[in-house]
Amino acid sequence: MGVYLGALFSLLVIEMAVLFILVLPLPQRMRKWLYLRYHAVISNKKSRTYIMVIMIFVGLLFIDSWKRAQIKVSTYHNPRNPYVRNSVTPVNALAARAYNQRNVYISGFIIYFFICILTVMSILRRIVEWNDRVKSGDAILKAKLKQKQKYLNDLKKKM
Repeated sequence: MGVYLGALFSLLVIEMAVLFILVLPLPQRMRKWLYLRYHAVISNKKSRTYIMVIMIFVGLLFIDSWKRAQIKVSTYHNPRNPYVRNSVTPVNALAARAYNQRNVYISGFIIYFFICILTVMSILRRIVEWNDRVKSGDAILKAKLKQKQKYLNDLKKKM
């Protein structure tokens, strides 16, 4: 129990750190480097398979914990029939419910941060591609500007 909880929690911390780094206002060179590393990992079939298997396991844990956390809890005696014994939910059932709720939160946040990372990387990809187009467009614009300046200089000489 402790090993898989430790693995899940470390996965959650890693995802939070990656998302934190991705949303920092970094220079364009660093953004491009991050995007290229992400693209290298995602384009590799083995790593993509590992990521999907891990996310499927986390999703199954989320669903299982969600279903197990839905037990009815009675913390007070039944007011209609005060003579019924054991109307209070046992402590073991309450503890199991708390553990399942904790697992729901951890696995839910892992899934949420995974979706956030995918979304931020999609935005980062668009920013990197747009900046590359602008820079390549700058070279074209500079060439056109030089051509027009040369044309203007030729016109000035003719006058």
